Amino acid sequence: MEKAELIFIPWPLMGHLGQMVELANHLINRTKNLSITVLISRLPDSLDPVTNKLINALVSSSTTESLQFFHLPQTDPSPEWSSLSRGYFIQRQLDSQKPHVNKFIEQRLIDNRSTPSSKLIGVVVDMFSTSMIDVANELYIPSYVFFTSGAAFLGLMMHCQSLEDEYSQDVSAFSNSKTALEFPSFANPVPPSVMPMAIVDKQLWSYRFLQCARGYRKARGIIINTFTELESYALDSFTFSTVSEQSTYGLHKVPRIYPVGPVINRAQHNISDPVQSGRILQWLDDQPPNSVVYISFGSLGSLPIDQVKELAKALEGSGYRFLWCLRRPPPKNSIVDFPSEYEDYRDVLPEGFLDRTETVGKVVNWVPQLAVLSHSAVGGFVSHCGWNSTLESIWCGVPLATWPLEGEQQLNAFQLVKELELSVGITLDYSSRKKDQALVPAEEIERGIRKVMESDSEARKKVKEMRGKSTESMKQGGSSYESLGILIDNMFHNAF
Repeated sequence: MEKAELIFIPWPLMGHLGQMVELANHLINRTKNLSITVLISRLPDSLDPVTNKLINALVSSSTTESLQFFHLPQTDPSPEWSSLSRGYFIQRQLDSQKPHVNKFIEQRLIDNRSTPSSKLIGVVVDMFSTSMIDVANELYIPSYVFFTSGAAFLGLMMHCQSLEDEYSQDVSAFSNSKTALEFPSFANPVPPSVMPMAIVDKQLWSYRFLQCARGYRKARGIIINTFTELESYALDSFTFSTVSEQSTYGLHKVPRIYPVGPVINRAQHNISDPVQSGRILQWLDDQPPNSVVYISFGSLGSLPIDQVKELAKALEGSGYRFLWCLRRPPPKNSIVDFPSEYEDYRDVLPEGFLDRTETVGKVVNWVPQLAVLSHSAVGGFVSHCGWNSTLESIWCGVPLATWPLEGEQQLNAFQLVKELELSVGITLDYSSRKKDQALVPAEEIERGIRKVMESDSEARKKVKEMRGKSTESMKQGGSSYESLGILIDNMFHNAF
């Protein structure tokens, strides 16, 4: 049988990169004659040392004959790149790599002509790397999008792109709506307060996310990190949208959808300090089952000092054991800088907090999250509702208390609490992007912590049930297993 190759182009942030490498491993494990090359575009070390640390670990630990990494040449940032947002900076850097990506693919095609037993069958781009689809199309290579968020959010983006391009509707006006909003991929009306900034911020939408959504239409297929049993309503809305020429997702056909998740990001363990990780897991070993609440806002998430103090007060008031991953916010007036580590937690936590909670809690800067969520001592998870963390909490059967910060996280929080009833809400619409964002008071945080730690809560029962469905979906005969098989067959059919 002929050998085949895929080229992966990730978005160069840890959550996206790690997931894409996991997807590559899933494909390789199912197809022995497939090889994958991941194109790496590094951000400056001064901006994101965490992802660059992950890149180094992945290249050293994951490189095999079937999985290779290629470092694209460094490009010099333009001052203009830093003018809008962190995402805009990354987008401009990735776009600057188009000539290098074109050159790499052209060379692969030349190599294939000299080695007829091997063929390049496709390019897989991250949900934010869709500008690279144009490069693939120019070279007549099929392209696929790996959507690292949920199907409901994909449906919202496709719907808004259709409203914008086909009906000239200003979707940013959704934020001013006096009533809840109806969208095809949501069973319940969506409050305007949880609409993602990516859509209702006119500049963000027009500069970046509208372009991404347009790119999805150009792909041969969209691979989603979700599973049918979790997002059946949202996925069914796509099935309906292909029935008629004019649908809820616009006049133009939606590419085929492949739900293949949960693709769990295990790559982060490659950058954990083994000594610190060992200490954390040893501490958890000494705690009773379901007694620890875990708090983390992700590698990009952080809280202002006043909000940190409210959270500390809530933890102490709840009386629960806790493991808290606490990160320092970027400097004020900084757009592209990333959170960093505190030198001394006493500078930010209430006076005496660490001494008073010494026997029941730990404050750390980094944890091996999947190992922590898998531990029997962990009973609840206060989370920013990033999709990676959401899937990990479900995979491990740990109920989640929602505290979104940015991106589509407010929408995820609404979906988890109102649509799926898998989580409890501390807040659904907190946003670190709001200049006038009010503090979440300690009393409200404590109420959420107590609720998520209840042993007989409906959320706990539902997440345990969904945990079983998530594991079954990945087994032979499961929904995601079958979807991945169809994807592989279609990839090979398109090329050969």
